[in-house]
Amino acid sequence: MSTIKDVARHAGVSVGTVSNYMTGTRSVSAEMSKQIQSAINELGYKPNSYAKNLRTNNNLEIGVILPNTYDQYYSYLLAGLERELKQAGYYVNLALSDDVPEEEITILDGFMRKDMCGLIVVSCQNNYHCFDGSKRTPAVFIDRKPGLADVNYISFDSYEATRYLLNELRREGCETIALFAGPASLSCEADSARAFREFYAENDLPNAEKYLRNLRATKEEAFRTGVEFFSSTKPDAVISTSRNITNGLEQALSLLGISVNNDIRFVSFGQENWSRSVTSNGVLHTMRPAHLLGKKAARLLLDNIKSPLMFEKQQIVMHDKIIGRGLFLGDVFPTAMIDRTRPIKVLMLNSPSAHAILHTHSDFTRKTGLNVDITLNEHRTLLNRLLNKEAVSDFDVVMYDNPWLEILVRNKRLTDITSYTQSPDFSPDVFLPHLFEKVGFVDERCYGAPFMYGPQILLYRKDLFENKQLQEQFEKKYRARLRVPRTWFEFNVVSSFFTRKCNPNSPIQYGTAIAAGNEAVLIPELMPRVWAYGGHVFDENGEAATSSTAFRKGVSNFIETFSYASPSTRNYTVEQTVADFYNGNIAMLIGFASFVADVNNDKKSKIIGKIGYSNIPGGVSVLGSWALGIPPESKRKEEAFAFIRWTCDPSMSNYFAVLDGQSPLENVYINDELASHYPWLPIIYRSYETNRQRKSVTRGDGIFVPITNAEHAIYKAIDDILQENCSVEDALKRLTETIDQFSDMT
Repeated sequence: MSTIKDVARHAGVSVGTVSNYMTGTRSVSAEMSKQIQSAINELGYKPNSYAKNLRTNNNLEIGVILPNTYDQYYSYLLAGLERELKQAGYYVNLALSDDVPEEEITILDGFMRKDMCGLIVVSCQNNYHCFDGSKRTPAVFIDRKPGLADVNYISFDSYEATRYLLNELRREGCETIALFAGPASLSCEADSARAFREFYAENDLPNAEKYLRNLRATKEEAFRTGVEFFSSTKPDAVISTSRNITNGLEQALSLLGISVNNDIRFVSFGQENWSRSVTSNGVLHTMRPAHLLGKKAARLLLDNIKSPLMFEKQQIVMHDKIIGRGLFLGDVFPTAMIDRTRPIKVLMLNSPSAHAILHTHSDFTRKTGLNVDITLNEHRTLLNRLLNKEAVSDFDVVMYDNPWLEILVRNKRLTDITSYTQSPDFSPDVFLPHLFEKVGFVDERCYGAPFMYGPQILLYRKDLFENKQLQEQFEKKYRARLRVPRTWFEFNVVSSFFTRKCNPNSPIQYGTAIAAGNEAVLIPELMPRVWAYGGHVFDENGEAATSSTAFRKGVSNFIETFSYASPSTRNYTVEQTVADFYNGNIAMLIGFASFVADVNNDKKSKIIGKIGYSNIPGGVSVLGSWALGIPPESKRKEEAFAFIRWTCDPSMSNYFAVLDGQSPLENVYINDELASHYPWLPIIYRSYETNRQRKSVTRGDGIFVPITNAEHAIYKAIDDILQENCSVEDALKRLTETIDQFSDMT
């Protein structure tokens, strides 16, 4: 690891000069600053903030006490709080108690001697007098509520979760249900036991105490208790309140030859995962977003630290995401007489989402006995193929872009599947709000189901935006702070700053890249700018609005952006823009979520750990959504819809999201584990309501104008401007005349 002496030696200056540059205590010349920053960058030097804190008596350490980290729940809890604290400039000092009260007291004494500025504790104490001496230190207790009256406390509602699971098991026909919980002295375990006893009493079930076990939450203790219990007692179902207890009980059941699922239903409280809640041995797990719990606990502590004397202590109760989700509902696929002699033929856009299906459709085959044959098609020719009856006559399922829906329906190229989507085994509620209607419905009839949702986001080089030297250069040049652009005007200013021909000091060659190789990729790049300036393709009467001042501003801004990108960008595909960003060639990228899933793939990305994410400038993204429909010629509509239903099944949605970074299903965007892997998921979820569709119109004279025809004309106008064949004003004037002359084009 490099030291400040190494930096001084590399830069050819004294250690004191490096210190002055980094702390700002004394001015350093521009030339020396450049030398020092260059040395810091080349050596990868990071200042020892911990040592600095000791010198300044400003301790930024947070003491964290957990029972263990081999329980996945605590691992994710730790990850959540550590990320939040690290971003705020604090350091986590972790200690594990192994649920031994004496060990926890020893740890606490050590933390107090180190004068920690805050504590986060999952305590195992029978009483909490040991915390009396630390009352002046801001603290947050998790899950296990201390007996102290005025404390910060955050927990999941174990009572609610236990009652829900008991009711679900009872609904499934389970008569005898056992509960294995941790020590009764811990509040969360006591809440579960209370719910259990009340449930038995309310349902007139005998022997509640026979089926209730409180034990130390270790695998070994659970194994011993399980062998003793299951040797003489055979309940219909078991609920366990921790992963450790579950692991021990699993070993006991295996030793005794008792099969989970076949002989007994088994449910365990557990961390929310993107994978199925059913483990390989049949144990079902609830969905506790521990990562989110950790973040909330850290924020609560930070708020308390900021105002230690005036802060009012808070008690926060969270809920398991499994509540109300029908944990025990299995996959439902048609069992009627279906033809399994030939595969279902599917025509899809060549995209990451389609490749995810290519890798996973064996799951559908396993569930239904139906094979799948997938054909990939490039975007530029797909619509014409869908409109050609002969070209799709052999296909059972087709994939279409949402702006094409009305065009395909008017040309009778999609089957009305309303009766299928209204069947009891299909739930439209799983999709993002109203997405089903937006991409599947025309005149209150359904013609397709959402398959892909991937709006645009802004990706930026966080390391460049946080570079002190670049920040100083930007502020000196523009008299403004270097920040992630919020408007398209700012986007061009920042792009210019990071383009070497405009700024010789830029560490990279270009500010951005644009997918402009054909109209299918260029139009989505253009329209967010037009919308942000208040422009539209059509006015409220269906007439062309492309010569308006707002539309012209959007186009002018877009044309300027090409000055800050490689000349090759005129021919770029979306994949090429992404490659430019991953290779570290550009500072910012407007990209579709479905194309940036490899951001954490070290085989493709050279800038892992250096990327930030934000809403696109102007805040209005294209609604990047595709759907699956059935062509009229298909002779296997039942089987085709079974395939469509499989693609939007919640049990598969998280798998698809991991493979291609997006999904049309809402549950993906509230999954804590996925959000930690793909940080843009919460961003595009929050921005969903502002996404805008590109839609065809019917003019006042009854003429239907397909949006694709208008966009083809727009693309030609932009191309003329870029080739300097005409001015923006002249191009847009001709464009408006062209669109207004469209006759009925159905």
